[in-house]
Amino acid sequence: MRGPGAPVNTPAPPDEPPGGPDEPAEPAEDSPQLRRLRARIAEENRLRRWLRRAL
Repeated sequence: MRGPGAPVNTPAPPDEPPGGPDEPAEPAEDSPQLRRLRARIAEENRLRRWLRRAL
């Protein structure tokens, strides 16, 4: 079937990695600011889990 709504098979360009162009490579070491942010997010998640269990 051709026309509007027909399935189209379009492969990704060969120079793009499978993960996509928006995903940066992993840095060798996180910045102190990023480490603090991740620690804060982890703490908030711990508190949310604790609160969910307490209610």
